[in-house]
Amino acid sequence: MSVLQAALIALLYALASSSLNVGLGRYVLAQPLIAGTLAGALLGDPLRGAQLGGALNLATLALSPVRLRLSPDLALIGYVGVPLMLLAGMRPDSTALPTLMAGLWTLGIVLQFARRLFNTLVAHWADYFADQGDVRNLALISTVVPQLWGVLVSFIPALFLLLLDAEGLALLANVLPVWVQLTIQLAGYLLASLGIALALRMLLQGSSIAYFLLGWLLAQQWGVLSALVFGASLTLIHAYLARRRTDAASSTLAADVLPSELNASYTPSRRLETHHLLQSFMLWLFFHNSGENLEREQNLGFAIALSPLAGALCKTLEERIAFARRTLTFFATEQMLGAAVVGSIAALEERRANGEPISDAELIGAKSGLMVAASALGAVLTRNTALALLIAIGTALASEGSLLGVVIAALAQSLLVIGGSFVAFWAAHRQTARLGEWAYQSGWLRPILFGLMRLGAFALGSTLTLAMPSRLPSTFGIQVGVVFWSPQVQVLDALHPSAFSLIWVLMLWWLMRYQRASWIALLGLSLALAVAGGVLLSGLSPT
Repeated sequence: MSVLQAALIALLYALASSSLNVGLGRYVLAQPLIAGTLAGALLGDPLRGAQLGGALNLATLALSPVRLRLSPDLALIGYVGVPLMLLAGMRPDSTALPTLMAGLWTLGIVLQFARRLFNTLVAHWADYFADQGDVRNLALISTVVPQLWGVLVSFIPALFLLLLDAEGLALLANVLPVWVQLTIQLAGYLLASLGIALALRMLLQGSSIAYFLLGWLLAQQWGVLSALVFGASLTLIHAYLARRRTDAASSTLAADVLPSELNASYTPSRRLETHHLLQSFMLWLFFHNSGENLEREQNLGFAIALSPLAGALCKTLEERIAFARRTLTFFATEQMLGAAVVGSIAALEERRANGEPISDAELIGAKSGLMVAASALGAVLTRNTALALLIAIGTALASEGSLLGVVIAALAQSLLVIGGSFVAFWAAHRQTARLGEWAYQSGWLRPILFGLMRLGAFALGSTLTLAMPSRLPSTFGIQVGVVFWSPQVQVLDALHPSAFSLIWVLMLWWLMRYQRASWIALLGLSLALAVAGGVLLSGLSPT
């Protein structure tokens, strides 16, 4: 492989990993079938690249990026693994393939960690501009800085790896100590839980605490989607009962809800025009994954998407500060249906700006509940159904000597992602606006917000099951003489086998809410514990 060929393939990898691909990175350009075809074309054998990439794609469909976890980098497998296999004459059933894939698995996680750890710092840089009410600079640094860093940690490493052979890549991956690999995984878990704790600072109050605990518990038994359906049903019943306790002399609920701005009156004088919404949609389409970080996932992408609305909705510095802070809370969802969340929240922000009594906690709760529903449903529609079917078709036709299936897969998936995002955004905005008007006229506004706030707490509880492993390893502990003491077996199992993640998040929430602990201290604590845990897990075992 020449240096020019390696540079062009590395550039394609950087494009697939960036935000400059019209939203087609994760679902199209990063898939090994597409990546293998493009890399194979640059090496003079696109059909062979498609065959190898398709075989790897089918084997890794179950490993498609799962929110809140560092997972194998499918783009790296396609743009680096397939070219090295082509040059080495490897087949999908080659005995050397597992070694190559293990190396790419490890190195991909390292590169993702480097991207997301840096972006975690960018997220807190954005917090600084939010505290100043500077939405423009918030959006600017959230857009530009992660892209520059992303190119640095994608193009250069990929170019270096492509100039190695398969054996050299595997050897490089084996050089990475086990404790470093474990530290990276633990840091991903601990920082994701810190992001959830940040969102809980406003949501955990009154009966929202019970909803959060129930969401955490049921998601482990039923799965996130099933638990969320139950949670939505429960909050609807609760909201209906709360509505019946409404004091007719006011618009408040005689229930344990944080009071909104109750003296505000709804006067629709601030409007979002079509160009504001179109800008918001386009920014989401391009930059939904900009600045994905370990702590709050897609919060920078969400903030970028809502930034065009600030000028129309916020007239005072205090309004801009509150608006910016709301956009930077924890956010993790699927791209296509995630556009619906952006559209819905835009409609709610418009109503709040016009005097609707909607509190910060209620908006964050609505965002949290919608994002988890969109993530679960979007994964079923795009990854588990459409993507799997299209990849299977493309791979089958490639194995028969035709690239038509690759073209069909790329075009159909692109149409689904872009077209589906467009429809989801505009339909969600329009229907939320209509629902808001109906709720205001019928007296259902307060109950709906009451329920959404609790649904958000429930959703974050269910999300926690993905953020951290359910249990500590039973082999993790201390040897005291002939007795091995395991905190999981001796302590946590007596409470609940999955109690560690819950205890950790609630501790972070308590430290921030009641002890005023700074994010710098908690970020440092999380990273220090990740290093310590990586060393202990790699070195301690019962004897």
